[in-house]
Amino acid sequence: MKSFWWVLLVLCASCSVGTTYFPTAEELAAFEAAGPIEPELDEELFLTGIPKPGPYRVVPGDLLEVRGAGGFLVGAKDGSGTDVVQVRVQDDGSINLPLLGALPVVPARGSADKEPGKMLTEVEQSIAGALHPKYLAQKPAIVARVIEPARVQVAVFGAVERAGVVELASNQLSLFGALSAAGGIIKASNLKVGAKVIRIRRPGEALGKSMALPVKGLNVPFADVGLVGGETIEVVRWDPELFTVVGLVTRPGAFEYAPGQKVNLMQALAVAGGVDRVADPPYATVFRKDKDGQIVAATFAITGVDAMKAAGLEVRPGDVVSVDHTYGSWTRSLIAAVFRAQVNFLVDPVR
Repeated sequence: MKSFWWVLLVLCASCSVGTTYFPTAEELAAFEAAGPIEPELDEELFLTGIPKPGPYRVVPGDLLEVRGAGGFLVGAKDGSGTDVVQVRVQDDGSINLPLLGALPVVPARGSADKEPGKMLTEVEQSIAGALHPKYLAQKPAIVARVIEPARVQVAVFGAVERAGVVELASNQLSLFGALSAAGGIIKASNLKVGAKVIRIRRPGEALGKSMALPVKGLNVPFADVGLVGGETIEVVRWDPELFTVVGLVTRPGAFEYAPGQKVNLMQALAVAGGVDRVADPPYATVFRKDKDGQIVAATFAITGVDAMKAAGLEVRPGDVVSVDHTYGSWTRSLIAAVFRAQVNFLVDPVR
């Protein structure tokens, strides 16, 4: 009876009995049209880094319109006044008004004071406070607005919709503002991320600071970065350059896929050191994503005459090749393990 089961086990090994699924011609065509697998942008995490809009604060270079009733700004020698005046915020952070002269509204550029510029309501209060009670018996109602915000230039190139030099207003001086002005990060189909890293080089810096974009499945924090103007922002494209081989191979892992290089399934297995010679698995399954983001798979013979199909299948960047056990390969591995155990038992020097 024991001999019967042993013979059956050997027959299974020789026949490589298993539940291997082979795609139809239509399914194989869909598989070959799919891929490569690309990371997906974690849009929710990306959007959490956008700062919430707040009140506008004036900066040097802003052109303001200041308005008040009844000729509140007296400038002429005859005492005539004006209800409205336009003033530019100077580099020293002041505005020059008739009668009042220079009135500070923002810390001067290059000063040690890190406080932001005043909000428009604070500018209005500063002007009214300077006029009353020194020049006016009653505190005037002042209205100020920005009619021409200061603008600076930032260069954005790489994986963006409109690369080039963009102009940013003072309330847009951030990484998000620059990316928005450049049309946003390029996306492939199915909301795939088109970039993996952003590099920001400040004026006068030889090397830029790199920031990784948040990708689904990876806990990569991301936050907005303030700009001052003159920065160069490079959005580095995400080009999948790896394929992965797992399972019954000598060296499972991820392997570099050089740009312009083509690797077929048999070559991919060879790069991974070849299949396990003892198990001698007859099949390999390749996984990749289709245009809808669904994982598709196809199984190919890697031994015998049917291996010609595997030699003609291109392994694309991002593909995952899995070499799994069949009943036959599992049996061969088991027999080899039992045989090794018996040999070790017979030559055990302790006995």
